[in-house]
Amino acid sequence: MCGKANLMGLPAASASDPLILPLEFERGAFLLTFQVQGSTFRGVADTGSPFLLVAACVGARRAAGRCSDYCSRYGCSQRDVGRSAGLADNIISFAGGYATAVWRQGDVQLGGCVLSHRTLGVLGETQSFGGNAGGPNFGLIKLAAEDSEIRPTFLSQTPYTTLVFDFRNMSNPVLELAEKLSPWEGERAETMLTDLRDFGAGVQYYAVVVEELLVDHVNILEAKTVAILDTGTTGLVLPKSLFFSFDAVRRASAQEVGIKRAGNVEVRFPPLPGSSGPSVSLQLRRGRIPDLDAALDIVTPLAEDAGSVFLRAELREMQEENLRIERPSVIFVGLGFFAGLRMGIDIAAGKVTFA
Repeated sequence: MCGKANLMGLPAASASDPLILPLEFERGAFLLTFQVQGSTFRGVADTGSPFLLVAACVGARRAAGRCSDYCSRYGCSQRDVGRSAGLADNIISFAGGYATAVWRQGDVQLGGCVLSHRTLGVLGETQSFGGNAGGPNFGLIKLAAEDSEIRPTFLSQTPYTTLVFDFRNMSNPVLELAEKLSPWEGERAETMLTDLRDFGAGVQYYAVVVEELLVDHVNILEAKTVAILDTGTTGLVLPKSLFFSFDAVRRASAQEVGIKRAGNVEVRFPPLPGSSGPSVSLQLRRGRIPDLDAALDIVTPLAEDAGSVFLRAELREMQEENLRIERPSVIFVGLGFFAGLRMGIDIAAGKVTFA
């Protein structure tokens, strides 16, 4: 259950109350603040990962005497915080690196809501591929495949089935977690989520089929592609083949309009089945955003060390030739496409709404 902390000893608030969580921008990501066993942490609000993670200051960071700066910024945990979750240590891989995680249980306080005995990972030293926001991920993927090797996601330990990121006011962004999506007024665009677990992914990424990926109005897609809606990504991450196509079109366009006006990116998703509306269009916002004092129009190739969202299934298929299946190409669409918008992910309904 979720209880609301108060000073009067009054009954706890209902678990059905939505949580409104303020976000802070730092190093290309939005961070939220939470507590574990009374200690305060800040983590990247990440729709591209599933676990609640905190870090211990160990290894090279401790040896270099850099614990104070890191821990004051993001918070640090003891490796034995709370109590054992009864799960073996394992390696957590993510786009920016990998680290060994120790799995513990503790009381998590989020926006005044106290969630008791929740499972979380305590990370050791991270081996970085580059490009992460510094703090550990506060993973917001809820559903995972039935696999004993996959640890409990944070949201699977809560009643929340909808996430709403409100980036309309970039100086005051918020995340709302709720049990159902409230009705939205005004114009909006909706598209269906596609479950990559059907292709062997270990978790249900918030993925959408891509109709077109336009660079300066040129569609660079050559195969079936899905986009993972990833608030842990700053701009756009592409497989190397697509990145080379992006770069070639951008360079050609720059010959005509100049380098500063080239490289505009638009991604189009299909409307809801049965809808008569147009495709859902998101554009990568260009230039520095005053409220953030930063730009989000970063397009990068996926680091080879980061592996694949289908890695576990691909490793199994290497042992059995007949198991191999055709999978879509995957791109990661990030904050630069969501700036100025409201994005609602309805896990139960399998759809995402933009307004």
